[in-house]
Formats: sequence, C-alpha cells, structure tokens
Amino acid sequence: MSLKNKLVKVVPLLAVAALLATGSVPAKAAASKGLVGFSYPIQANTYLSAIGQAAEKVLTKNGYTMLGIDAQLDGNKQISDVETMITKGVKAMIIYPLDSKGLKPSLDKAAAAGIKVITMNYSTDDSRAAPPSPALAQVQDAFTSKNLARDRVAYLQKVLPNGGNVLYVGLGFPVAALEKHAELFKAALAKSSKFKYLGRVDNQTDNAEGGRQAVDAALIKYPKIDAIVAYNDPTALGAYSSVKSAGKAGKIKVIGLQMQPEAVTSIKNNEINGSWDYNPVQSGISLATLTVDILKNHPSTSWSKTIQTRAVFYDNSTIANFVPWTDRLKAIK
Repeated sequence: MSLKNKLVKVVPLLAVAALLATGSVPAKAAASKGLVGFSYPIQANTYLSAIGQAAEKVLTKNGYTMLGIDAQLDGNKQISDVETMITKGVKAMIIYPLDSKGLKPSLDKAAAAGIKVITMNYSTDDSRAAPPSPALAQVQDAFTSKNLARDRVAYLQKVLPNGGNVLYVGLGFPVAALEKHAELFKAALAKSSKFKYLGRVDNQTDNAEGGRQAVDAALIKYPKIDAIVAYNDPTALGAYSSVKSAGKAGKIKVIGLQMQPEAVTSIKNNEINGSWDYNPVQSGISLATLTVDILKNHPSTSWSKTIQTRAVFYDNSTIANFVPWTDRLKAIK
C-alpha cells in the first residue's frame, strides 16, 4: 500500500476519534414513545393555539409526538377527528370538546380501544374532582368558575358605581363551558339591583368581525347600553369597533376575557377596559403533564382529578405587568 493510500484511510479514522473525544458526533434521534392526539376546537383562536403549543412542548420533552387536528368550530368534524386519531393509533388524546354530549360516544370508543382520554372543560362543575367517564383527567379554565362571574360583576360595580344596562355577547356555537359562564354571569349580575341584564347576542364566527356584527345589531335594538361583556377578547375588540363607529367610545364599557395578545394592545390604548388572563400556557402544561403521568402509569392520585387554571385580571393600570404568552412558551424547557 502506498503512503498516500495509508493517509486516506488514517485521516477519516482520526477525524472520527476527534469527534468522539469532543462529543460532537450527531446523536441519533430517539424514537418517539408514541402519538398523542390533540383536538383544537378552532386553532385560529390564539388562546386555544397557545394551549396546544404548550402541551406539545411538554409532550415532546417527554418523548411523545403530538398530532394536532383542528375541528374548525364544527362539532361533527371534531367527532370525525376523534375517529381519525383512533385510526392512527394514538396512545392518548387531549380533547377540548365543542359538544361534550355529542362527542361522548366517540370518546367511549377511544377508551374501549385502550386510548387514554384527557379533557379540557369536559364537565362544567366548579370542582376539582375527576371528570366523568371516559375522561381520566381534566383541566378547566375559568369559564366554569363562580369566582370569575362574581369578579366580572364586581368590576362592573367599580367602573359603573351607579349601575346600568349590560349586554352579554356569547358564541353562536353552544360550547358547554362558555354557556356555563354565561349562566353564572347572568345569575351573579341579577344579585345587584343597580344593573339590568339587557340580553344576549352571539358572535357567529369567533373572531373580531363576528363580534362587531353582533354588536352593530345590538346597538340598534338596545339604544341605551352602559357595558358590553364579551366571552372572549376578539369579540370584545369587535364590540369596541362597533361602539367606536357609533360614536360611543368611552361611553360604553367593553370587557373582554382570556387576554389574547390583541387585547393587550387594546387595553394599553384605553379601548377595551379590561380582561382576565386565562393563562393558556399553564393549561397546556397541565394537560400534557396529566397525559404523561397516565401514560407512565403513575399512581392515580397524581392525575385522577380536575386542575383549575386561575384567571388574573388586567386593566390599563396593571397591563404593564402582563407577561406575554410567547415569553411563557419560551420558558418551557
């Protein structure tokens, strides 16, 4: 063998040895421990998207691959999405149901196939108990909380000390948790003699445009409105746009919910008056942690329960303290 040929063979060996010594050899990607399905009611909603992003980061850290599917605010599609997850052989599925009752047969089928079912807002009881079968564990955001309903009325009493007429804006699709909050808020408002509940109009598209359209019609039907209380921030932003166009900005209080990113700017600009941060990142972390505990066969005491994510209120006086959801997502390691 020539010296040249010997060098050709020796140099690659030396290179490999150097890589081994420095720990720079590319690590072989660990095989996934399995698929975990995640059903978004509507992924375009920034709040719901943040829940999914947080859950995916925690699942990935624990070796699982998340399969996210968007129901696009269609209850029938969500049923079909669950069937898709079953077909793809997911080990577990995380579901925020649009229609808990309508979805139950499909979830029962998943559970019968050995798939672990973890839910968000599957039941609307204000309780930390385990959710109804077939859900093994659950996270609830503040929609089902009696305290949130009372807090929203207390805020109205603060900004409207003399009382007034209140319009509620809900979602056109009857999501159980949202309907529960609407009921709780109406009941809490009724306990204050200074306020009159004018009625409810609905956002048909779960975005700012749908909120604007709903409030445009309401301003004609109800010429005297003192406050508009919305089920989420895009709706509140649409409501503010309608109020502003009608020349009533500053005369009608507009109150949001969930603290979606677009609401932060609006509050800073003294447009909508305030909102409650639902902390979707924490909800996503909790959903994924419950799922991992179940898949790892941890004791049921660690997961057979409902975790309630607390909501925190912000207005123009406190909004500077708000930590963006994107920063919270980056903090997940």
